[in-house]
Amino acid sequence: MEWSSRQYLVAFNMVPGIGGRRLMALENHFGSLAQAWHANAQALAQVRGIGPKTARRFCQTRALLSPAAEEAWAEKHGARVITLLDEDYPAYLKRLAVPPPVLYVMGSLPEEPGVAVVGTRRPSRVGIAQAKHFSAHLIKQDKAVISGLARGIDFFAHQQAVQMGGKTVAVLGSNISNLYPSEHSGLVQKIVEKKGAVVSEFSSRCPTVPGNFPRRNRIIAGLAQGVLVVQAGARSGAIRTADWALELGLDVWAIPGEISDPLREG
Repeated sequence: MEWSSRQYLVAFNMVPGIGGRRLMALENHFGSLAQAWHANAQALAQVRGIGPKTARRFCQTRALLSPAAEEAWAEKHGARVITLLDEDYPAYLKRLAVPPPVLYVMGSLPEEPGVAVVGTRRPSRVGIAQAKHFSAHLIKQDKAVISGLARGIDFFAHQQAVQMGGKTVAVLGSNISNLYPSEHSGLVQKIVEKKGAVVSEFSSRCPTVPGNFPRRNRIIAGLAQGVLVVQAGARSGAIRTADWALELGLDVWAIPGEISDPLREG
Protein backbone atom coordinates (compact mmCIF):
# COMPACT_ATOMS: atom_id res chain seq x y z
CA MET A 1 0.00 0.00 0.00
CA GLU A 2 1.31 3.44 -0.94
CA TRP A 3 0.78 6.35 1.42
CA SER A 4 1.12 10.11 1.10
CA SER A 5 4.39 11.78 2.14
CA ARG A 6 2.62 12.98 5.26
CA GLN A 7 1.52 9.45 6.18
CA TYR A 8 5.05 8.13 5.79
CA LEU A 9 6.19 10.85 8.17
CA VAL A 10 3.63 9.77 10.76
CA ALA A 11 4.55 6.11 10.31
CA PHE A 12 8.31 6.66 10.63
CA ASN A 13 7.72 8.72 13.78
CA MET A 14 6.17 5.61 15.32
CA VAL A 15 9.42 3.67 15.01
CA PRO A 16 11.49 3.69 18.23
CA GLY A 17 14.94 5.08 17.55
CA ILE A 18 14.02 7.09 14.46
CA GLY A 19 13.66 10.77 15.28
CA GLY A 20 13.95 13.94 13.26
CA ARG A 21 17.68 13.72 12.56
CA ARG A 22 17.51 10.13 11.32
CA LEU A 23 14.42 10.91 9.27
CA MET A 24 16.35 13.63 7.44
CA ALA A 25 19.21 11.20 6.85
CA LEU A 26 16.84 8.59 5.42
CA GLU A 27 15.13 11.06 3.10
CA ASN A 28 18.45 12.44 1.88
CA HIS A 29 19.87 8.96 1.28
CA PHE A 30 16.88 7.42 -0.54
CA GLY A 31 15.39 10.55 -2.09
CA SER A 32 12.02 10.09 -0.37
CA LEU A 33 10.54 8.57 2.75
CA ALA A 34 8.48 6.22 0.56
CA GLN A 35 11.68 4.71 -0.88
CA ALA A 36 13.19 4.48 2.60
CA TRP A 37 10.09 2.76 3.97
CA HIS A 38 10.31 -0.06 1.44
CA ALA A 39 14.11 -0.52 1.61
CA ASN A 40 15.60 -3.71 2.99
CA ALA A 41 17.63 -3.95 6.20
CA GLN A 42 20.96 -4.04 4.37
CA ALA A 43 20.25 -0.83 2.47
CA LEU A 44 18.88 0.91 5.57
CA ALA A 45 21.93 -0.02 7.62
CA GLN A 46 24.12 1.93 5.20
CA VAL A 47 22.41 5.20 6.09
CA ARG A 48 24.47 7.37 8.38
CA GLY A 49 23.12 7.19 11.93
CA ILE A 50 20.89 4.16 11.33
CA GLY A 51 23.11 1.09 11.63
CA PRO A 52 22.20 -2.62 11.54
CA LYS A 53 20.35 -2.72 14.89
CA THR A 54 17.92 0.10 14.09
CA ALA A 55 17.49 -1.20 10.53
CA ARG A 56 16.56 -4.69 11.74
CA ARG A 57 14.15 -3.32 14.36
CA PHE A 58 12.44 -1.17 11.75
CA CYS A 59 12.06 -4.04 9.29
CA GLN A 60 10.56 -6.21 12.03
CA THR A 61 7.93 -3.64 13.02
CA ARG A 62 6.96 -1.67 9.90
CA ALA A 63 4.24 -4.10 8.82
CA LEU A 64 2.47 -3.40 12.11
CA LEU A 65 2.42 0.37 11.71
CA SER A 66 -0.53 2.28 10.32
CA PRO A 67 -0.64 6.10 10.10
CA ALA A 68 -4.43 5.99 9.81
CA ALA A 69 -4.70 3.97 13.01
CA GLU A 70 -2.29 6.35 14.70
CA GLU A 71 -4.41 9.37 13.82
CA ALA A 72 -7.50 7.53 15.07
CA TRP A 73 -5.65 6.85 18.35
CA ALA A 74 -4.78 10.54 18.68
CA GLU A 75 -8.38 11.56 18.01
CA LYS A 76 -9.60 9.10 20.63
CA HIS A 77 -7.44 10.93 23.16
CA GLY A 78 -8.65 14.35 22.12
CA ALA A 79 -5.64 15.29 19.99
CA ARG A 80 -4.85 15.94 16.37
CA VAL A 81 -1.68 15.09 14.48
CA ILE A 82 0.30 17.92 12.88
CA THR A 83 3.33 17.18 10.71
CA LEU A 84 6.09 19.31 9.25
CA LEU A 85 4.28 19.02 5.91
CA ASP A 86 1.06 20.59 7.23
CA GLU A 87 0.18 24.25 6.80
CA ASP A 88 -0.77 24.61 10.47
CA TYR A 89 2.59 23.39 11.75
CA PRO A 90 3.83 26.24 14.02
CA ALA A 91 6.43 28.29 12.14
CA TYR A 92 8.32 29.16 15.31
CA LEU A 93 9.18 25.50 15.92
CA LYS A 94 10.95 25.42 12.56
CA ARG A 95 13.67 27.57 14.15
CA LEU A 96 15.00 24.41 15.79
CA ALA A 97 17.91 22.68 14.06
CA VAL A 98 15.83 19.49 14.09
CA PRO A 99 12.12 20.37 14.45
CA PRO A 100 9.87 17.59 15.72
CA PRO A 101 8.56 15.98 12.50
CA VAL A 102 5.23 15.06 14.09
CA LEU A 103 3.26 16.72 16.89
CA TYR A 104 0.28 15.43 18.83
CA VAL A 105 -1.67 18.49 19.94
CA MET A 106 -4.57 18.72 22.39
CA GLY A 107 -6.15 22.17 22.38
CA SER A 108 -4.92 25.25 20.51
CA LEU A 109 -1.33 26.35 20.04
CA PRO A 110 -0.74 30.12 20.28
CA GLU A 111 -0.12 32.01 17.07
CA GLU A 112 3.00 33.61 18.52
CA PRO A 113 5.71 32.11 20.74
CA GLY A 114 5.14 32.53 24.47
CA VAL A 115 7.54 32.76 27.40
CA ALA A 116 8.85 29.60 29.08
CA VAL A 117 8.80 29.45 32.89
CA VAL A 118 10.89 26.51 34.08
CA GLY A 119 12.67 25.28 37.18
CA THR A 120 13.23 22.57 39.74
CA ARG A 121 10.78 19.82 40.63
CA ARG A 122 11.36 20.56 44.34
CA PRO A 123 11.02 24.31 44.73
CA SER A 124 11.00 26.27 47.97
CA ARG A 125 7.96 28.29 49.03
CA VAL A 126 9.73 31.38 47.72
CA GLY A 127 10.32 29.67 44.36
CA ILE A 128 6.65 28.69 44.10
CA ALA A 129 5.59 32.26 44.87
CA GLN A 130 7.99 33.60 42.24
CA ALA A 131 6.77 31.15 39.60
CA LYS A 132 3.20 32.24 40.25
CA HIS A 133 4.06 35.95 40.33
CA PHE A 134 5.93 35.99 37.03
CA SER A 135 3.43 33.70 35.32
CA ALA A 136 0.64 36.04 36.39
CA HIS A 137 2.55 39.00 34.96
CA LEU A 138 2.99 37.21 31.64
CA ILE A 139 -0.70 36.38 31.43
CA LYS A 140 -1.55 40.03 32.10
CA GLN A 141 0.71 40.90 29.15
CA ASP A 142 -1.26 38.42 27.00
CA LYS A 143 1.71 36.06 26.72
CA ALA A 144 1.32 32.30 26.71
CA VAL A 145 3.18 30.53 29.54
CA ILE A 146 5.20 27.60 28.22
CA SER A 147 6.44 24.81 30.48
CA GLY A 148 6.92 21.06 30.78
CA LEU A 149 4.08 19.83 33.05
CA ALA A 150 6.65 18.49 35.54
CA ARG A 151 6.18 18.63 39.28
CA GLY A 152 7.35 21.80 40.96
CA ILE A 153 7.88 25.07 39.10
CA ASP A 154 6.31 23.81 35.86
CA PHE A 155 3.12 22.83 37.65
CA PHE A 156 2.70 26.15 39.45
CA ALA A 157 3.40 28.14 36.27
CA HIS A 158 0.70 26.22 34.37
CA GLN A 159 -1.69 26.37 37.31
CA GLN A 160 -1.39 30.15 37.68
CA ALA A 161 -2.05 30.68 33.98
CA VAL A 162 -5.13 28.45 34.09
CA GLN A 163 -6.50 30.15 37.21
CA MET A 164 -6.25 33.53 35.47
CA GLY A 165 -7.92 32.26 32.30
CA GLY A 166 -4.74 32.73 30.28
CA LYS A 167 -3.07 30.54 27.70
CA THR A 168 -0.47 28.00 28.69
CA VAL A 169 1.25 25.26 26.70
CA ALA A 170 2.41 22.06 28.39
CA VAL A 171 5.03 20.03 26.54
CA LEU A 172 5.03 16.35 27.48
CA GLY A 173 7.91 13.95 27.95
CA SER A 174 5.42 11.12 27.36
CA ASN A 175 2.79 10.31 24.79
CA ILE A 176 -0.69 11.78 25.23
CA SER A 177 -2.25 8.57 26.57
CA ASN A 178 0.40 8.00 29.22
CA LEU A 179 0.63 11.38 30.93
CA TYR A 180 3.65 11.90 33.13
CA PRO A 181 3.26 12.70 35.93
CA SER A 182 -0.16 11.06 35.99
CA GLU A 183 -1.44 13.22 38.86
CA HIS A 184 -1.42 16.23 36.52
CA SER A 185 -4.19 14.81 34.31
CA GLY A 186 -6.71 17.22 35.84
CA LEU A 187 -4.44 20.15 35.03
CA VAL A 188 -4.16 18.91 31.44
CA GLN A 189 -7.95 18.95 31.11
CA LYS A 190 -8.11 22.52 32.46
CA ILE A 191 -5.35 23.70 30.09
CA VAL A 192 -7.29 22.41 27.10
CA GLU A 193 -10.57 23.85 28.41
CA LYS A 194 -8.95 27.30 28.72
CA LYS A 195 -7.90 27.13 25.05
CA GLY A 196 -4.29 26.35 25.84
CA ALA A 197 -2.45 23.34 24.46
CA VAL A 198 -0.80 20.10 25.49
CA VAL A 199 1.86 18.93 23.05
CA SER A 200 3.90 15.77 22.56
CA GLU A 201 6.14 14.46 19.79
CA PHE A 202 5.91 10.89 21.09
CA SER A 203 3.78 8.32 19.30
CA SER A 204 1.45 5.70 20.73
CA ARG A 205 4.32 3.21 20.61
CA CYS A 206 6.80 5.34 22.51
CA PRO A 207 7.36 4.47 26.20
CA THR A 208 8.15 7.10 28.80
CA VAL A 209 11.92 6.92 29.28
CA PRO A 210 14.50 9.41 30.65
CA GLY A 211 15.75 10.26 27.15
CA ASN A 212 12.36 11.79 26.30
CA PHE A 213 12.82 14.77 28.58
CA PRO A 214 15.84 16.43 26.94
CA ARG A 215 13.89 16.19 23.67
CA ARG A 216 10.90 17.79 25.36
CA ASN A 217 13.10 20.64 26.61
CA ARG A 218 14.09 21.67 23.09
CA ILE A 219 10.42 21.97 22.15
CA ILE A 220 9.76 24.17 25.19
CA ALA A 221 12.51 26.49 23.94
CA GLY A 222 11.18 26.32 20.39
CA LEU A 223 7.73 27.44 21.55
CA ALA A 224 9.17 30.43 23.40
CA GLN A 225 10.52 33.90 22.71
CA GLY A 226 12.47 33.74 25.97
CA VAL A 227 13.05 31.46 28.96
CA LEU A 228 12.72 32.38 32.64
CA VAL A 229 14.56 30.08 35.06
CA VAL A 230 13.01 30.39 38.54
CA GLN A 231 14.99 27.89 40.64
CA ALA A 232 17.25 25.18 39.27
CA GLY A 233 20.08 22.94 40.35
CA ALA A 234 23.29 22.82 38.33
CA ARG A 235 22.16 19.72 36.40
CA SER A 236 18.50 20.62 36.16
CA GLY A 237 16.51 20.04 33.01
CA ALA A 238 15.63 23.73 33.23
CA ILE A 239 19.26 24.53 32.45
CA ARG A 240 19.09 22.32 29.38
CA THR A 241 16.03 24.28 28.25
CA ALA A 242 17.99 27.49 28.76
CA ASP A 243 20.84 26.04 26.66
CA TRP A 244 18.42 25.31 23.81
CA ALA A 245 17.08 28.87 24.06
CA LEU A 246 20.59 30.30 23.84
CA GLU A 247 21.26 28.22 20.73
CA LEU A 248 18.19 29.86 19.19
CA GLY A 249 19.45 33.31 20.17
CA LEU A 250 16.62 33.85 22.65
CA ASP A 251 16.71 35.83 25.88
CA VAL A 252 17.24 33.80 29.05
CA TRP A 253 16.44 35.29 32.44
CA ALA A 254 17.18 33.96 35.93
CA ILE A 255 15.54 35.13 39.15
CA PRO A 256 18.37 36.02 41.54
CA GLY A 257 18.61 34.49 45.01
CA GLU A 258 20.99 33.44 47.76
CA ILE A 259 24.16 32.23 46.03
CA SER A 260 24.74 29.42 48.56
CA ASP A 261 21.25 27.98 47.96
CA PRO A 262 21.52 24.69 45.95
CA LEU A 263 18.22 25.58 44.26
CA ARG A 264 19.89 28.68 42.81
CA GLU A 265 23.08 26.94 41.72
CA GLY A 266 21.90 26.49 38.14
